[in-house]
Amino acid sequence: MTVVRLLGPPRTTGVPPVRGRKPWALLALLLCATGPVPRCRAVELLFPGSDDPAAALRWTLSRARRATGGAIRITGDPLRAGPADGVTVDVLDVLAGRRPDRWPVTEATLPLLEGCEPDVPEFTAWLHGRRLDLARAGLRLQRSRRNVASSPAGRTAVRELVRVGEHVLDAGAARDGTAVLAGAARRARALGDDGVLAEALAHYGRGIVHAVASTDAGAVAALREADRLATRDGLAGVAALARRELGFVATATGDQAGAMAQLDRAEAAATGNVEQQAGVAYVRGFALVDGPGSASAVPELGRAVALAETADRPRAAAAALAMRARARLQRDEDEAAEADLVRARALVAEYDWTAMRPWVDQLHGELLLRAGRPAEAERVLTDALTLAEVLDDACWIALTSRGLAAARARLGDPAGAVTALRSSCAALVADPDVCCWIELHLRDTLCAVSAACDPASVAAESRVLAARAARTGLDEYVVRAARHRARLGDADAAREQRDRATRLANPALLRP
Repeated sequence: MTVVRLLGPPRTTGVPPVRGRKPWALLALLLCATGPVPRCRAVELLFPGSDDPAAALRWTLSRARRATGGAIRITGDPLRAGPADGVTVDVLDVLAGRRPDRWPVTEATLPLLEGCEPDVPEFTAWLHGRRLDLARAGLRLQRSRRNVASSPAGRTAVRELVRVGEHVLDAGAARDGTAVLAGAARRARALGDDGVLAEALAHYGRGIVHAVASTDAGAVAALREADRLATRDGLAGVAALARRELGFVATATGDQAGAMAQLDRAEAAATGNVEQQAGVAYVRGFALVDGPGSASAVPELGRAVALAETADRPRAAAAALAMRARARLQRDEDEAAEADLVRARALVAEYDWTAMRPWVDQLHGELLLRAGRPAEAERVLTDALTLAEVLDDACWIALTSRGLAAARARLGDPAGAVTALRSSCAALVADPDVCCWIELHLRDTLCAVSAACDPASVAAESRVLAARAARTGLDEYVVRAARHRARLGDADAAREQRDRATRLANPALLRP
């Protein structure tokens, strides 16, 4: 019996593979549609720059039919597609909420067209939306499948739930993914296996603090329980994961000493485990950026990249490369930062890591601004902000909003940028779940932009920046605050900038 798979890498059982990505993209477009698709719509999404779009569509239609060996019938204008008799199509099962019997339900949350996405921005936007819809529908299907099971979840089932939850998180559906992880933790607790429970709790806590709320009390409690259980049962890898995420929480809230203490404990537990060592190095590098040890952030993140590559963890490598790019931008090492970001963006695209895209796009926009290309930066950051809002990620929304305001200030609207930045800062103060460095980053930009249209406010704004930076131990922002006042002619601030910057060993902070 023929099965057409569009979730994960697309293929058809018993049919030789067809080269090219657009035939599969066209099949996905037609099969996931709620009704007939006008040919002009297919052209708009797949062939926007073609000299002869009608011919391109005809050719792609013939290739799409060949890709399924005729198992999918495509007819008409507007276009309609449907399976031939006896043919199973995974996306149709998922959209119908129908339990599959010819492919594994555990694959119901795989990304649509994984690794086969055509490089067409118009189609990419459509694909992102459909992937989120399908991930949610696939999750419901998996839940309904589990509800009809008569036996309680075993160790393998709980671990499979953890895998699925993390996969949904990577697709950008934070609430759905953490709901799956919460379910895994509940089932692990009912199972009575403390080792499996520790593992599920560690992944649940990690998912919450990274994708939903960095200071969530329930997530922190889960991480602490995971650490306790894993330590008692000798599960060093799980203990290392829980401890490093507790270090992340401490960093996000401005407790630098607490972060380093947790990371030292995580490092001890990670001995001999390259994957966990990569994770600890990443969080340590993140904690070092902007603080008293900022000079060590770049080499520590370089260690994280190397370890992640050794462990064959491309997403971990991408995260470390992006964070190293940020660390280098703070040191005005723009060329090195760009090289890191090129690699990070390629990995994010290759592995379709939707949840990370606003972050790397925000860094890309920052590099464009520094290169004197504000109009390009505005376009990149506008798209990044839209995706951040779709993902409902407060950290990414704040950072992309900050970059967009900076771009619009360069394009001639500093007053509007100041208004937007003040609004964002007020929102961040009211939201304890956003990493504290992000608020400082916005306040630093607010001071810089205000100098062009409201210089009288800069001194007061910079003192707020300095006070909040001192309270969280992010000393580099204290120096940046002094530099804003020094630019107003404050000689005492200029001396403070010079003295503090010399101790921090960041040459970028010495520049007037």
